[in-house]
Amino acid sequence: MKKKIQNGVSILVMLILLFTVIPMGVMAENQVVNNDSQTVNATTVPNCTYRTHVENIGWQDWKSNGTMSGTSGQGLRLEGIEIKLNNQGYDLNVEYSTHIQNIGWQDFKSNGVMSGTSGQGLRLEAIKINLTGNDAELFDIYYRVHAQNVGWLDWASNGAESGTAGYGYRLEGIEIKIVPKGNPAPGATANPFKENIEAPYSPILQEYRTAEANGFSSEVLKSLPDVNKELYLSSYKTKLYYIVEDISGDSSPELVIAMYNPKYHNSVHPNDFQIYDVYRLNNGTTERIFDIYTMGYRAIYTICENQIIRCYGSGGISAHADTFYKLNENTTATVQTVKYEKPYYILNDAKNLNRTITKDAADKIINSYIPRSDLQWIEL
Repeated sequence: MKKKIQNGVSILVMLILLFTVIPMGVMAENQVVNNDSQTVNATTVPNCTYRTHVENIGWQDWKSNGTMSGTSGQGLRLEGIEIKLNNQGYDLNVEYSTHIQNIGWQDFKSNGVMSGTSGQGLRLEAIKINLTGNDAELFDIYYRVHAQNVGWLDWASNGAESGTAGYGYRLEGIEIKIVPKGNPAPGATANPFKENIEAPYSPILQEYRTAEANGFSSEVLKSLPDVNKELYLSSYKTKLYYIVEDISGDSSPELVIAMYNPKYHNSVHPNDFQIYDVYRLNNGTTERIFDIYTMGYRAIYTICENQIIRCYGSGGISAHADTFYKLNENTTATVQTVKYEKPYYILNDAKNLNRTITKDAADKIINSYIPRSDLQWIEL
């Protein structure tokens, strides 16, 4: 009898293990623990569905989970997109904004509302997609686009820009996928967006090309408002060069126009380029930074390290000055000025107003500003 009881207990224990351990194992297979130690059931990751309106085709069927929507090899633009979620019981929504030819970024749309245009023949050029809601922190949304003349760009995620800017390239296809937060991306993520940083300055560059093609004649320069009129005074007519470079360190590059003069080479301007114009973007509008009356003709500007531009201006053998400007976003501040007024060297800065200093002290200040050696000038 005792043996029968022991056997019964053993069977009962086995049954308990069978109905507890095995289901727990099955459940574990269906769970993904993300980087924030939050658990998401892998069988209920939200399904993202999307469709695009394609040139000459119209609305395509709905696609999902990384399948391409759009076309390949047909040269057809995307004109609109709709995105929605099967959120599997999560508090989750999707919002998206598209950058449209001749319009720019539209306001965010959400949950199946069209972003783009209808009947206007305008291409989509870029897109941003983001998850919203209390459970958005549980997931990452990834997306990548196929752009004209570029091909597939890398994957962007969680509201980052995907596509191109400043090239006029159309989007031709898109893939979208949701994964548990912190899980690996579907592919490479280094280059999801390609921007033509020269685009805002294209009209200015074209004016300078026109000026150069006409020998910088004073009559032609009168019709070119963005060109430095002092160019017609130049005693040498050589090639123009330019750079589009983030001098100010605010991620918005400036445009610098210079003339190459192989005969001009001294300690003031060692790289043989005389700067004639500097532009920056201020809330999307181009503006000239420095007074061009003296630029190139009576003053020599040099781009230095640490957001500094040096201006060496000469008033003759008995007077000259070095002024150092710091570019910071949309402001230009004078840091220091070292003047020579025979026989004195004079320092002006925030702490010293018209203080006389020695020549050695003046040279030490001037030489502390190092010209940038990494600039790659481009022939206009």
